[in-house]
Amino acid sequence: MMETKAYQETMKKLYDVENHDVLIASHRGKFSSSVMENTSLAFLTAIGEGADMVEMDLEETKDGRIVGHHDNDMNRLFHNDGKIGDYTLEELKAMPVYNYVGEICVEGIETFDEILDRLKDKTILVLDKCWDCWDKVYELLCEKEMVDQAIFKFYLKDEEPMKWAKTHSDCIFIPMCGDPKLFPKLLELDECASVPAVEILPHAVDEPIFSEESFQWLKDHQIKIWCNSLSLAKRLVYGAGYDDLLSLRYGGDKGWKELVRRGVQILQTDWPYEVSCYLKENKMR
Repeated sequence: MMETKAYQETMKKLYDVENHDVLIASHRGKFSSSVMENTSLAFLTAIGEGADMVEMDLEETKDGRIVGHHDNDMNRLFHNDGKIGDYTLEELKAMPVYNYVGEICVEGIETFDEILDRLKDKTILVLDKCWDCWDKVYELLCEKEMVDQAIFKFYLKDEEPMKWAKTHSDCIFIPMCGDPKLFPKLLELDECASVPAVEILPHAVDEPIFSEESFQWLKDHQIKIWCNSLSLAKRLVYGAGYDDLLSLRYGGDKGWKELVRRGVQILQTDWPYEVSCYLKENKMR
């Protein structure tokens, strides 16, 4: 009898509408000081802290390699005004990468190949900001025999990724949506590919996407709900304000619990260990 891999157990929970365990998605991995975001070390650290899946961002270099990187430019991590696509992998590997106190890191940028090799069979890979290089990302997943270990994310309102998704029935998708009027598109995609969940994007409690009606519609159609609890900046509001900062400052009952109470079953966070401890203490996983 073949041994079930850890990510396969998580996939079973994701697809089982009767399973109410709250799953944890780690945002860019668990990173701090010289453990850099979107690297295998950050992802493995997040797994060790209780994450069920790791969210990552990918970009294509000038010479066609796929690397872990989020920002539209290189200012924050490289102190460089350019873009990842302006440089070859060799050039990027030679550049210093800066951490959150402005010091040069020991760690550097990693290729998607390296990330895949280190995460094979270990966790679910949630591929976020890489829509413009999906073909190459998919090719690498096929080469590594890891398509069933990956989930693609895209904005439900965008037509190009929707077209791509409809022609890749072997892939799994969790679209992002801020307007319940787009919900029928989930059913449209589900006819062609696998859609176990949707990521809702509420900025305020009174938005339609955060209403009881929206949650009920998704439940009725057996689509689980993913929601960010990130607290990245004052100008950015996630989870209708029931975010990590609120939960860490006043207790999980004030933030994470409210999202779960409403029906969220996948929490994306920068604090996988703290969320995991809270959920276990409150018998939510």
